[in-house]
Amino acid sequence: MSGGAQYVVAAYAVIWFLLLAYVVVLGARSARVGRQVEAISRMLDRREQKDAEPDPAEDRT
Repeated sequence: MSGGAQYVVAAYAVIWFLLLAYVVVLGARSARVGRQVEAISRMLDRREQKDAEPDPAEDRT
């Protein structure tokens, strides 16, 4: 292989590696955001359940 062709192959390898790393980072970030959304959803559900329960202090009147 000539010297120029080796540089082209090396450039393609670097580009593919960077693209793969970018996709992996995006996947990890997407998974993290999904977990955060799920946690917030559970917290809101618990808050709604807590707000829906009758307050025992209000029943004394």
